[in-house]
Amino acid sequence: MFKRRQFLQGGMFAGGAVLSLSSASRLLSRTAQAQSFESVDFQLGWVKSVQFGGHFAAIENGYFAEEGIEADFKTGGPNIDPISLVASGQVMLGDAGSNDIIIARAQGTPIKAFACIFQKTPFALMSLKKSPILSVPEMAGKTIAIPDFSRPPIIALLQKNGLSESDVTFVPVGTDPAILATGQVDGYFGYATNQGIILQERGVEIEIAYTYDLGLVEYGNAFFTTDKVLETQSDLLVRWLRADIKGWQFAVENPEETARLMVDTYGQRGLDLEAQIAEAKAQVELIAGGLAEERGLCWISEEVFAQSIDLLANDFAAIESALEPSDVMTAAILEAAYQGATRIS
Repeated sequence: MFKRRQFLQGGMFAGGAVLSLSSASRLLSRTAQAQSFESVDFQLGWVKSVQFGGHFAAIENGYFAEEGIEADFKTGGPNIDPISLVASGQVMLGDAGSNDIIIARAQGTPIKAFACIFQKTPFALMSLKKSPILSVPEMAGKTIAIPDFSRPPIIALLQKNGLSESDVTFVPVGTDPAILATGQVDGYFGYATNQGIILQERGVEIEIAYTYDLGLVEYGNAFFTTDKVLETQSDLLVRWLRADIKGWQFAVENPEETARLMVDTYGQRGLDLEAQIAEAKAQVELIAGGLAEERGLCWISEEVFAQSIDLLANDFAAIESALEPSDVMTAAILEAAYQGATRIS
């Protein structure tokens, strides 16, 4: 068996450099600490951009490391379903619209929300300022671009307002809002903090009507996990969320720096810095407004989920089984992370 000094002298060479005993000790200490970290993987609902900047600010600033956590955020995209990946145990955590979580639970998927990024979903109906569409009744007779997967709840919203699907001409669309800028459609459904920023960066003057304000009550990018994880790893979730909240505080207070962090280090290739800065600033009110102003960032409430369940069950007929808010969400992880305080210091 090698003695400690022999090991350090014989094994700590790199490119001709020799580490001192004190440096080697610090390296060994860091290695041991890293090996003791608990890994938490998270499936993002979309590609890595400033929309998720708070997560990566928490990594960059060492907030997860302080909690003994190695955080891994997996990029999302149009063909990636966080709900199925979490439910199957392939990843521990994910994010989705709170209404998608409710629908999945009603279908028997054992998941619950425990926090969120956006107090109000950024999903919105965008229209040109010269011919605005600011309410559901004003959609009648219009041609509106919408992703296929977003169509059912919007149709239900029409019906709730006395309209039918035939009253609106819907056309499928991807993530490029040029179709609105060129006047091919009267309205465009997408993220106001993403496609809306793209349009504004191109000099297109638009009006924004958030679907939340149109009657589709929903949290944006709600964090969720399985019942089993909530029951067996609640301490780990509390530590993870405590670190993540600090990251979102940083993002809210430092939108430009967070945007640069995503463009330079963590985001997908090709992100435009100016657009990312504009998006980071635009989403602050959606992250820090609402109940987050009173209770703290990432907060979710039973009241909002109760409204959503009522809409989905009674107005939209999107779910059949009766659910209680406690079936689809818990604030216990948030309460433990904040430990009774209104902000994480």
